[in-house]
Amino acid sequence: MTALSEIFVPLHRIIPFSNVEGQGNRSSIFLQGCKLNCLYCHNPETIPRYTENAKLVSLQYLYEQVMEAVPFIRGVTISGGEPTIHHKKLVPLFEALRSQGLTCYLDSSGFFEFDRIRSLIDVTDKFLFDLKGEGAGLQTLCFDRQNQTGIVPQQVIPERLHIKNDKLERNLQNLAALLPLNKVEEVRLVFLKHFFDAEHLVGKVALLLRNYPDVALKIIRVHSKGARDETGLSTHIPSAEETNALAAYARQCGINKVLTIL
Repeated sequence: MTALSEIFVPLHRIIPFSNVEGQGNRSSIFLQGCKLNCLYCHNPETIPRYTENAKLVSLQYLYEQVMEAVPFIRGVTISGGEPTIHHKKLVPLFEALRSQGLTCYLDSSGFFEFDRIRSLIDVTDKFLFDLKGEGAGLQTLCFDRQNQTGIVPQQVIPERLHIKNDKLERNLQNLAALLPLNKVEEVRLVFLKHFFDAEHLVGKVALLLRNYPDVALKIIRVHSKGARDETGLSTHIPSAEETNALAAYARQCGINKVLTIL
């Protein structure tokens, strides 16, 4: 078995105490690297796999940083970027932390290969599961890796789709697979206009959550602060009234716990 001191991951930052990254007070670890390129990303500096500002650290270092916060934390949340791209390396860290009575969460977009990361899923207590949307608009919104400047284009849905349709549905498929395993604490949707049909998506999510009343749907009104193209994104920001209306629709569809962030 490889020692924690011999396994390294690119670290963006650590927040020793956070109460917004899952239930209870938690240490939040932001790893570097993401396969997506969301135009509204508020920490786009984490998208590249490696940067000059990211520090390569051992799992032993992360373990020690988390243990310094004990007993004032309930667990740890690994975010990013997208933490599942480091799935093999995170397994021994989660095993070590869970042996100390800490819960281990992942903050993920859900666009991962379920079977490939199954070993990490097995040692993950809960997912904070982000919905990015659905349909062809996701090519523009999240999958265009060539758009490194994050400029919001005039044409939302591309003339030519560069990603396969099955990949567009992968996050919903993974959500459906995680729910029966009791691995989901909340589902998050960043709500913005024109890229996808938010009501249609909420209707799909409601069908998945109807048997899981304790799983919350958090609807987050998109904001442009920190985005690479604040001006371009501003035309896609819904009003507070539109956001509350979407939340009301979610309740109408039968979702038990609906939260809004305006």
